[in-house]
Amino acid sequence: MVLSLRGPSEHETFDHPVAVFIVISASDPDPMTTITQLYNPNIPSFTVDKPFIDPNVLRYYVILHDRQRATDEQAQATFEKLRRTLGLHCQLLRINSRPGPPPNTDLLDLDASESPAADPGVSDVWNDTLSEAYAVENRLQAYTADLIAQQASADVSGSGSSSNLGHTRSSSVASNQSSASSFPSTPNQSSMVPTPLEMSNASLDSSSYFDPQQQQQAAQQRQISTAASHTIIDDQTMPTVNYGSRMTLEDVDRIKTMVREFAIQSLIPFMERNIQNWNEQVASARRGLTGRLFGAGRRFFGSSSRSSSTHSMQLIPTTGLNVPAGVNQITIYPHSAPEAQMRKLADYAFMIRDYKFAQAIYDTVRRDYATDKAYKYHAGSLEMIGICTLMMNQSLRNKADVDRNFELAVQLYLGRCRSPYQATRTTLIYYELLKAHRMWKDVPTALVRMTGEDSDLRSALFLEQAAHCFLRAPRAMVRKYGFHAVMAAHRYAKANQRQHAFRCYQMALHVFQDQVWSVAQSHIQFALGRQSFHLGRMEEAVTFFCNVLADSKQTAQQQAAHVREFLFIYRQYASQTGFDPRVESLPRFALPSIDAKSVRVSISNAQSHTHSQEEWATMERELLEENIATGYIYGSKKALALQQQDDNRVVCAIGEPATVHIDLYNPLQVPLQLEDIILGCEHRDSMKPSKDKRDAEAEAYESMITGTPIEDSNNMWSFDHFELEKLNEYTLEPLEHKTINLAIIPKKEGSILVKGLHYTLNGTVHIFRPIIKQGKRLNKTAEQMRSVIYAQDHSLDMLVTSPMPLLDLTFHGVPETILSGEVVQTVLEVNNKGNKGMTALRLKTSHATFVCIGNPEDMDKPIYADTNGDNEVYALENRLHDPSVVSIPLPATEGMPGGVLSPGKTTLVPLWIRGDRIGKHHLKFLFSYQSEEDNAAIADRTLRYSLNVQVLPSLKINAFTRPSAAAKRNEYILGIEVENLQTAAGFQLEQLATTSAMWKLVPLSIAMDSPEDVAAKTAVPPRQTAFAYYKVCKAVEGMPETESPLDLQVSKVIFTFALSSRIQWRQGSLQAHPSDIENPPLYLPGDMDLTLYWAVPNMSRRGHHYIIGINLADMKGDISPRARPHSMLSSTPVVEPSRV
Repeated sequence: MVLSLRGPSEHETFDHPVAVFIVISASDPDPMTTITQLYNPNIPSFTVDKPFIDPNVLRYYVILHDRQRATDEQAQATFEKLRRTLGLHCQLLRINSRPGPPPNTDLLDLDASESPAADPGVSDVWNDTLSEAYAVENRLQAYTADLIAQQASADVSGSGSSSNLGHTRSSSVASNQSSASSFPSTPNQSSMVPTPLEMSNASLDSSSYFDPQQQQQAAQQRQISTAASHTIIDDQTMPTVNYGSRMTLEDVDRIKTMVREFAIQSLIPFMERNIQNWNEQVASARRGLTGRLFGAGRRFFGSSSRSSSTHSMQLIPTTGLNVPAGVNQITIYPHSAPEAQMRKLADYAFMIRDYKFAQAIYDTVRRDYATDKAYKYHAGSLEMIGICTLMMNQSLRNKADVDRNFELAVQLYLGRCRSPYQATRTTLIYYELLKAHRMWKDVPTALVRMTGEDSDLRSALFLEQAAHCFLRAPRAMVRKYGFHAVMAAHRYAKANQRQHAFRCYQMALHVFQDQVWSVAQSHIQFALGRQSFHLGRMEEAVTFFCNVLADSKQTAQQQAAHVREFLFIYRQYASQTGFDPRVESLPRFALPSIDAKSVRVSISNAQSHTHSQEEWATMERELLEENIATGYIYGSKKALALQQQDDNRVVCAIGEPATVHIDLYNPLQVPLQLEDIILGCEHRDSMKPSKDKRDAEAEAYESMITGTPIEDSNNMWSFDHFELEKLNEYTLEPLEHKTINLAIIPKKEGSILVKGLHYTLNGTVHIFRPIIKQGKRLNKTAEQMRSVIYAQDHSLDMLVTSPMPLLDLTFHGVPETILSGEVVQTVLEVNNKGNKGMTALRLKTSHATFVCIGNPEDMDKPIYADTNGDNEVYALENRLHDPSVVSIPLPATEGMPGGVLSPGKTTLVPLWIRGDRIGKHHLKFLFSYQSEEDNAAIADRTLRYSLNVQVLPSLKINAFTRPSAAAKRNEYILGIEVENLQTAAGFQLEQLATTSAMWKLVPLSIAMDSPEDVAAKTAVPPRQTAFAYYKVCKAVEGMPETESPLDLQVSKVIFTFALSSRIQWRQGSLQAHPSDIENPPLYLPGDMDLTLYWAVPNMSRRGHHYIIGINLADMKGDISPRARPHSMLSSTPVVEPSRV
């Protein structure tokens, strides 16, 4: 289109006439006189009256023979006469061979229905072209009407354009028709229609506030204009005209033959003769030695040398659309000037496809233009040099030179000549040539040069084409494609081409969507939202703005503006669609952020920090297996308990309040106001977990639920099957994390599924956020391992049963820090807040060697009791068992061996905590309990509890054994080194006890009958070390008793700690060194464990340490001396003593 709009230009001759057709009728009585009247080269009016156009053109004479008006003999006679007079450039053309109306009838006066239809091959010659032109005219007229409406809309909103340019439709499609083929123009059209390139548009990055009244008027005006444009296109149909109705296919072939003969026999030879003449007369002189000296003189002697050239250059007045503003004269070379003839020589050579010769001539004359400062001529020659280089069928030696020629040509056209049209034409030609050579990487550089501020529409077109070229490169440059598409869309928007802007933004969105470039994606989404609003696509505008608000990289001012615009657009959308925005839900809205993985349901007695699912699930499974193995769960309850464990559902009884914890996060830097926050729940009569797959897209459309407020309650609302808590107002500050807790109280047995959360944003937008949690990833089958498949999660699907006991716990007297080995007594308060009696209370702990559960009657007994005794013997089954699971005694009830805790009752249980290992420890307690009455829905209930304890260093103990030097067999020496790690407190060693079935200890380094020696050698000051030596000998029946100055009677607590430590050490030893024995024993023959009791004077702090696994005999019972050292920093356990 750009190339077809050009006219004769002074700097090139491609649009200058080369030949003229002189057409006369075969029935003309005086053809020579008619020819003279038609064309006389001596009269300027008969030629183009431009001094830069050569009037010496080829004259070609055509005798037009209409067979309806003259005979063939008459036409042939006229043709022969003219041929003898005018020469060979003469042609007889016969047309209208089909019979027609009488000779005196005007063909234009015939009605189309009376005229016979033309042959299809003939009429298509006109119809194809004219129908396309007519469609373009119709679209232009519709676009004009749309611009009128948009201008009126802009006037309403106060953003009207300051400059207007009218548009009038030309009736060029049916120029030979009467008034039926013309259309009335719009009144005052020229004063209302703005030029698209001059219309202003607000920047996409601005934070403008929409005036609702003005925007509503603008929207109504756009609807009216859209309807009007559709009416124009639909009502105007192409007039029915039988073009070529009197012509036959032979007539069309004769026309084609004439044109071919004209080109081959007349036009091309004429141009070749002129090329030869100009080459011999002008170009040869310029290329010879004289021409070179003349050119050098012009360059080195500027003032005198240019005098000869200035005579050939002229100033002429000029007008036209492509003339720069304020310019009324241009400098030209007359057609007789050597420079003009050289240019014409090169143009003719180019037109007959002698590109190499043409390039040489262009390069020669370019220097003259540069010397004369004829910038437009210079730019045109540079342009043609580049075109000739690309048109030659040979490889390019240097692509940079070609690009440099086009770049200089564009710069001269834009800068010196102020001719954007010529620069645009040059760019388009360069673009097409690069496309033909498939040089896609070079195309964008050429196109981007023309993306200045003078024309937004042209810049948008070039940027869009540059974007597509990045995709056509050998390696697609996707990011550059998206970047240039965004720039093109921005320029389309500035040119008020909203549909094209929307299309380009959508193209760019495909590149930046689901990528890490969130700022770019947000910019595109925001632009698409605005363009959708202006185009009347309200639903799409709402969707795009929803995506924009989810981005957190904007500034606070931008986010505030986005929220305001979104709320206004959504109100407009709701008003246009006719729904209540506070009732109907807006889907796919992500503010505030909700982490579905962290959503959890808890019973009123649960701790808030016990939701580490993996560890707790493992403990629950192990406790269930232990309860089944020990008979606490039996019969039909086994399958029920296993199913309950697999489902991982929260069990809630009727009337028990449950709490749903939802973590909210505001990613924006502006506050969010949430109102009417309430859970979306669904009740089922079935107690089995739901297997239906949930659809978040469908659930997001759920409307706001309605219930009945409960009087004298804390925002509770009653529904058919449950009661829900509603928060009337909740504010999320910028970048704030908050957890909301919403209560739900079941009213009927069955299942309650927490589906999501209802809330209203900023008092305008109701939103329902479905909450769907994924279960564990499945990896059992080959198909599951090959693909990503997740199990269903039932943690939000509550099981509602008949009344059950409800366990509530309180720990009293738990210290935050204890010493390593220290034993502290605490109290466990057990409450039953349910409606049924509680039985079979069991505990599993994550740190079995830290905890010991006692009986209520042991509440006030000391851990270490003073006594005078020697050896005590405990009967113990020599096997391994799980020390982490114990039973908690409840008040005795007749018929219930484990006791029953009645509803509303409380019992106190002593609990001892020992610092077994240094460091910070998170003690997990998992309780299970059952109802005194059988429940068909569940087997038992569980409760999670956790404590944090820090264990500080106290004593570091090292021990070693070696055979005794005495002659007696089965005796060893035991050395113990005790180091005090404290810096302030001193320790007193109270007793060393052994736990063994074979060995006993005899002190060697301490005089047991001397209290002074015992006191001196058992005190360990801060940061000091004490040593003691003992003889290890085999125990013999009836050996004499040795009374010690201070004996500690070992209680059940100490025995429990020792046994737990021994089991833990034995299990670790078997894992490191597996045994072939089917049921490995707890103790091996010859095993000996040591227990060192200590106290901190004046601080009432007491404890003990263990050294476990000293073995002095092999499996056969023979003595096997092992002189290896044993060390212990904290402890490991033991059983019972012989004391020293």
